[in-house]
Amino acid sequence: MTITSTGYKIGKQPIAQSFFIDEPKGIYCTKVDLFLKTADVGAPIQVQIRPMINGAPSSNIILPGSVKALPGSTFSGGASVSTDASIATEFRFDEPVYLRGKTDFALVVIADSKDYEIFIAEINEFVVGSTEKRINKQPVLGSLFYTQNGVTFTPAQNQDLTFRIHKANFKYTSAKIRLSNAAVPQRLLDDNPIKTTTGSTTVQVFHPNHGLQIGDPVVLSGVDSAGVGGIFASTLNKRHNIVSRDHTGYTFTADSAADSDAIGGGSLIKATKNIPYNTIYPHINGIIPTGSRVEAKVKTITGKSFAGTETAFQTSDFETIDINENNSTDILKLVAHDSAETQALGAGNKSLVMEVALSSTDSDGLPMLDLQRCSVNLISNVIDKQASSVTDGFNVPLDFVDETSNIGGSAAAKHLTKAITLEEEAVGLKVIITAFRPDTADFELYFRSCGEDESIRDQNYTLIQQEAFIPSDDNQLVFRDYNYLIGGLGGNLEAFKKFQLKIVFRSTNQAKVPVISSLRAIALSV
Repeated sequence: MTITSTGYKIGKQPIAQSFFIDEPKGIYCTKVDLFLKTADVGAPIQVQIRPMINGAPSSNIILPGSVKALPGSTFSGGASVSTDASIATEFRFDEPVYLRGKTDFALVVIADSKDYEIFIAEINEFVVGSTEKRINKQPVLGSLFYTQNGVTFTPAQNQDLTFRIHKANFKYTSAKIRLSNAAVPQRLLDDNPIKTTTGSTTVQVFHPNHGLQIGDPVVLSGVDSAGVGGIFASTLNKRHNIVSRDHTGYTFTADSAADSDAIGGGSLIKATKNIPYNTIYPHINGIIPTGSRVEAKVKTITGKSFAGTETAFQTSDFETIDINENNSTDILKLVAHDSAETQALGAGNKSLVMEVALSSTDSDGLPMLDLQRCSVNLISNVIDKQASSVTDGFNVPLDFVDETSNIGGSAAAKHLTKAITLEEEAVGLKVIITAFRPDTADFELYFRSCGEDESIRDQNYTLIQQEAFIPSDDNQLVFRDYNYLIGGLGGNLEAFKKFQLKIVFRSTNQAKVPVISSLRAIALSV
């Protein structure tokens, strides 16, 4: 606190006091005390902390969290003011404000009233309450600044504001925080997502990327009052258990059979969902002073791939992860909605738990996390390996369509090239795909062609076999050439001028997928 001498009427323009943080690692400022001689019970007063720029307080930059205002009612009945600077007015910040070490800052005071009078110290003036003792030196390393327009600050080298800054002093130099996933919100589905079949109790719901597992509960709401296919809305708007699923949606068994084939339900249907992932990016935002550390671990649960043999809802031990970076795994993970968590894990247990360890060599400089800005990004692959009937190593989709069909193959992951029109007719095609392929995954090449006057969209695809077997790889940096000779060495295809390729990606583990770096096609003619 500075030595006090006299009061200064703030008026409607800010005043500012510069100060220097001497601690090398900085401090956390918890509150500021000012000393007021008079106040206006009808107008607020505010403090801010700003950086110093080119020797003056910034005109427009305010440190986050450093604004604190007190209403005029704080001073009712003469509270928090005094004629001898014996009473401090406390401005306690909502959260500690980190002030970097060996740095200048400015404490700015703003009041929309001329009735606020604040104590300052001025060289050669008497100390308050004395007619003998004078202020003979600058009490702080800083200056008082005045402004006429709220933008340009002018220093008063022989004056200082009377103030006190409080810093946090932490009892411990290490701590751990445990964070868990919030409730997974319901998703608003596309219009009319429910399908029924005459005489069947099976209800199909179109809900892409739902993440739900077979046996999981799903809760529907918002089905319009007409119901769907003769099944009442009250029968649909409740909890059900998943019977079958694919990447497009799922089925459950209703209490009654439908009396017609129908698609409906309205535009307000919401459904619970899970969030599958194989890559997690933890956003840990805050302040990490020099000499301090922030480390994170996560405890997760497993999911089950569409064509996989994994067991869902298996809990892991805590595993170290890198913060503010992608962390990928070879195992499909899951964040489940509340009902699925309770059913599979027990009441109160969560799908994703993050333990953040904070440590420092200095009790002044522990890391600070801003929990309002902490989150995780979860990324997953949508891929399967389909068959039309139950087969080991494959999944059966809700509505199977073979990829040789001219439109609408049902595989979850695929790439279609644009239709290519050749200058001259060709009777064959050499295709080279450069790709990484893990052991649980593969890809298939499909081809179709037609003459110049035909529509390529009307042609079916043909599955093409590789020229030679290529082994899988564990190293994701290894890419190999996969060769295809369409039409054989002699070029035995019917002459064509248009062609199109389709690559279908397949895997029994959604966390391990093929990656293609290049695709080359050479038309062959005779």
